[in-house]
Amino acid sequence: MFENSFRLGSVAGIRIGVHYTWFVIFLLLSSLLYNSFSYQHPEWDKTIALLTAVITTLVFFASIVLHELGHSLVAIKRGISVRSITLFIFGGVAQTEKESESAQTEFLVAIAGPLVSFGLAALFFLLAVWLSPVSEVAGEAFEWLATINLMVAIFNMAPGFPLDGGRVFRALVWGFTGDAAKGMRWAVFAGKAVAYLLMGMGILAAIQTNLLNGIWLFGIGWFLLVSAQASGQSFTINRVFQRTHAGDLMERDVPVVASTVSIADWVEDYVFAKGTRAFLVAEQGDIVGLITLSDCNKIPRERWQDTAVKMVMTPIASLHSVGIDTDITAVLQLMAAHSLNQVPVIDDSAIVGWIDRDRLIKILKVHTEADA
Repeated sequence: MFENSFRLGSVAGIRIGVHYTWFVIFLLLSSLLYNSFSYQHPEWDKTIALLTAVITTLVFFASIVLHELGHSLVAIKRGISVRSITLFIFGGVAQTEKESESAQTEFLVAIAGPLVSFGLAALFFLLAVWLSPVSEVAGEAFEWLATINLMVAIFNMAPGFPLDGGRVFRALVWGFTGDAAKGMRWAVFAGKAVAYLLMGMGILAAIQTNLLNGIWLFGIGWFLLVSAQASGQSFTINRVFQRTHAGDLMERDVPVVASTVSIADWVEDYVFAKGTRAFLVAEQGDIVGLITLSDCNKIPRERWQDTAVKMVMTPIASLHSVGIDTDITAVLQLMAAHSLNQVPVIDDSAIVGWIDRDRLIKILKVHTEADA
């Protein structure tokens, strides 16, 4: 999701980046603050109101970065590497190398962010009280920052995954039951409930009060729903395929077709006969490529009888392949990134089998049904 982002810098070795969607929320929030300041303080110069709105918005997003740094620094302390922190339209997110390996670590990492936000809310409140008699502009800005950080902390403590509160909830269930999978299932269920609640509130708000607020609430709810579902699926994948390598799940008896067989004969005598849509292509005893049904679309159907499969196959040099010791999670990432259904497995420079997406899906489905 965060490929289209650019780097701002780094803190403690953590890349700080901004996704292009962040500019949407930055402009929207700056505009809303400017209108609010101008309405509440018509005596303010327009330039002062605009500069205050922009600077206050930037400080707010700096607060979001600090919130994520709270998570990240605790994660690093607990042995979890953090790749990056990215600001985007719905706030900020820290991307870690792996999941927490204990309930205690999950709890400490999760609670750190909201504690930072609560601390910032208190700091900005004190600054507002201290500076208000001196500067009304500074007082208003810090009062808003105190309020918004308090709201961020409270909202994030809602007990639904992937919110911080959902991670805390997951850690507590995990800690009490000793079952990480149960903790994730309950947290994801709660996350979906929170998401549907926000989406419902958004629809009501759009109909009864403010269309923009309604759309925003619905959007946040939708994002949380998608994130909760994706997090649950990712957790299942990591748990099922933990310490599993390509060599453990590859199919060794891979269908092969000679390179000189015509496309028409391959479809009729191989694909239909075996019920398999992909074959390795062999020439003089060596594997030279891979052909799938979708490759046939490169040639008009009337030419299938006169065209050999080697003319439409993907050459072996162009295939995405993995080693026999490659983690299955890495194989799945490769498949997702390049929309692959089969990935050849290489050992000593030779293809010894392949990983089939359908087989992995069946394995995941069995585990998902067993957990239900």
